[in-house]
Amino acid sequence: MTAITNEKKAQRKTGRNTNQNGSVRSINGKLYWDFRYLNERVREKTGQEDTRENLRQARSDLNRIMIKIEDGKFRFADEFPKSPRRERFTLKEREIRGRQKLQPEDVNVGDYIRTWYERLRQSGRVSQRTLYTYKSIVNRYLMPFFGKMTFGDMNASTFEDCVVWSKKRRYAKKEPSNATINKVFIPLKMICKSARIEHRWVNFDPFLDFRKLPEGDKYAKIRPFSLDEQKRLIEAMPDHWRPYFMFAFCSGLRQGEQIGLKPGDIDWKKGLVHVRRAITKDENGNRMEGDTKSNYSNRKIQMHPVMRQALEAQQAIYDRLQGEYFFCGPDGGMVLPQNLRTRVWIPALRAAEVPLREMKQTRHTFASVALGCGENPLWIAKVMGHRNTDMLIRVYAKHVASPTDGTLVNSAFQHSTVNDGNNG
Repeated sequence: MTAITNEKKAQRKTGRNTNQNGSVRSINGKLYWDFRYLNERVREKTGQEDTRENLRQARSDLNRIMIKIEDGKFRFADEFPKSPRRERFTLKEREIRGRQKLQPEDVNVGDYIRTWYERLRQSGRVSQRTLYTYKSIVNRYLMPFFGKMTFGDMNASTFEDCVVWSKKRRYAKKEPSNATINKVFIPLKMICKSARIEHRWVNFDPFLDFRKLPEGDKYAKIRPFSLDEQKRLIEAMPDHWRPYFMFAFCSGLRQGEQIGLKPGDIDWKKGLVHVRRAITKDENGNRMEGDTKSNYSNRKIQMHPVMRQALEAQQAIYDRLQGEYFFCGPDGGMVLPQNLRTRVWIPALRAAEVPLREMKQTRHTFASVALGCGENPLWIAKVMGHRNTDMLIRVYAKHVASPTDGTLVNSAFQHSTVNDGNNG
């Protein structure tokens, strides 16, 4: 019985080319590589049937692997990305190479990206929404293009190749814009900088001579509503949504801030609206309650009469539905922006015969109208949650409905100067 068993084992597993470094073995008609790496025996599938031609190819591939091991250039995860031993050998490689200074060509970009993202996620330095954006960029662009490279492969020429490759990608059947492609390089710069600092690569600057793509004016799509358009649009809204959009136009809140308001945020006695949170997305793209965009966005807004009117109208709706959030859907649940856009916003624009534009134009409209009315830019900036007035002047001033030509300044100074009869 023992003799028969041993004979069957001999038929099932046979050695191949054992006189060279490592060997190629046949197990149940499949070829396997068998060699030693980092003081461990390694047996990995070749994915090939046991034929003479495949055997020659497998032996040739193993010779190449053994040469890489001898030269110190072998990376287990690059050669066997689906192996269950991948992570263990990667850790051993890092431990061994950590004893000596690694060069850019020694560090795999894909492995470093994973480490960098996990550090960023655990640090709490960025919002969940930013993590979601970076995760999307990593999965869509960085890992597919750079994942198998080393940092030694990265330079301006490689980045130009990435630009060309990125333009051929299609998401929602659209070619990515220059602005989208430029955003790909934002976390990539952070990753390269982190690797340079960690490994003390003094002369490592892969972005030298690389220039971002031209984008044009990113605020060119700002199209404020006229007062007449606002009136027609509000009238075209279903009754439930009129207070929501009245408040959006007259407060300038970001959509996530408005959706995140709760009944306790409205101080009716003092006439204040407390903006304490925003509805945003977590790193997986799911909606969540988070912080405002910045410390300046966490603010108190004094109600003006039209704003109070909109809030009082919404209070009646809230009292009836008793949802968690002050502004809510017809069922009392959280406002869902995509549903609001397709089922309410776009139909109302069409009914009012107002040109189509995004819902965030309500915020742009508030800034433009407030400036046009001569409100103090510092007050407008505070209401909108801006750090200072820079953006107001740079972005919105040109959209003021009735820009002056110096007449108001002339009128002011006219009363403070003495006409002495001289023309000079």
